Amino acid sequence: MHPQLVIHKHEGCEGVIEALDQCHRANSFNKFLGFCNDAKRQVDACLKEEFLYQRAQNKDKNKAKRDRMKQVWKDLDEPSPEFIAKHGDPNKE
Repeated sequence: MHPQLVIHKHEGCEGVIEALDQCHRANSFNKFLGFCNDAKRQVDACLKEEFLYQRAQNKDKNKAKRDRMKQVWKDLDEPSPEFIAKHGDPNKE
């Protein structure tokens, strides 16, 4: 099974999606008798490659976000230099 094949959502797979659609339109029984299986396998492979690429991008983006949030929490936990100059370092007590 694959998601709904909308070309504007899967621009990298445009050629194989159109080939599968043409196979299905050539004869309405092609998809039921297995004549379009090769085209479907190509679509599945292309969509899998697209999915893995998106997952890698999301992983990198989320790692950067987590690192940024760690830095924000670290900055909140440590007093600022102005505070230390005025009140002394509260961590040394």
